[in-house]
Amino acid sequence: MLKGAIIGFGKIAQQSHLKAYQQDELKSDVKITSVVEPLEVNRLEGQKNNPNLNFYSTTDELFSKEEIDFVDITAPPKFHSKLIKESIEQNVNILCEKPFTLNLEEATETYSQLKNYDKVFIPCHQYKYSPIWQNFKNFLLNENGDAQSLLQFNIFRLQADPGGTNFNPAWRTDKSLSGGGILADSGIHYLYLSQWLLGKPKTVTAKVYNLNHSNYPVEDTAMVTLEFEKAVAQITLTWGADKRVNNARLISSTGSLNYEGKTHLIKNLNNKEEKITVPDASDKAHYFSLYISLIKEFISKIKNKERAVNLVDEAFDSINLLNKCYLSAELGKTIYLSNE
Repeated sequence: MLKGAIIGFGKIAQQSHLKAYQQDELKSDVKITSVVEPLEVNRLEGQKNNPNLNFYSTTDELFSKEEIDFVDITAPPKFHSKLIKESIEQNVNILCEKPFTLNLEEATETYSQLKNYDKVFIPCHQYKYSPIWQNFKNFLLNENGDAQSLLQFNIFRLQADPGGTNFNPAWRTDKSLSGGGILADSGIHYLYLSQWLLGKPKTVTAKVYNLNHSNYPVEDTAMVTLEFEKAVAQITLTWGADKRVNNARLISSTGSLNYEGKTHLIKNLNNKEEKITVPDASDKAHYFSLYISLIKEFISKIKNKERAVNLVDEAFDSINLLNKCYLSAELGKTIYLSNE
């Protein structure tokens, strides 16, 4: 059985990561034995609620007292690069929440450390495991032929999701901790999804706004256009909506897929309409299930000693593209990308 430690014990660690490891699909293969949480009130509260886990205030204390096979980094992005470096020095496998690092400078340095690392590194790009986006992927691979496509994502929220009450509930709107606003928080999922579906973009054009949360020091709304060899993708995100909505569509001369944010998507192909049952992307239970799929792959790669070099590349590419989005918004112009 693989033994692991969670680093950072906030909401995402408690509500998604730890619970995922405790599910029947995983608990025969992996066990979380310990937690690193520097904030004393969080640590004491966590210890009280999880007496079967060992709690430490630093990674040094963890690594000096326990032998573990992997770490699961769920601290805010500000700490990712440092924690990945420490984990590499301890020669353990690494699962890391998104975004990969706080900024491109850190991503470049951390990527150079990981690209020849002989253990497994996987970023939490869990949306790829959703049947919704797997249907989009299958359509592009098997049914769209050489047709040019338009891909659209719309992600509407009322506000930035609050963090845990003890640390900093508003950390998602603190650029020094999060790396940006909604584009860095939710948008990163749709940047890596776009590249997973369509390859590397040729250009990026982005604009950011503060529509309904002028008190946020980061953007509450972002609009991104990505041009690919055979497609154009549009990503619209806001924390300023009246309700929580997810929808997406893929349109070409061959056919289309439409997901309107419920439990099915509509596929049109050769003038025939098909309703495909999928989970509701806004359902927290579905969101939780994606972590189980992600961790299963992580465990499989560790057991098979299979380095996930493509996922290291994917982690870096997501931050590189995020950086270009913010650069485009800052300069007010389209950024042309080389084949990096």
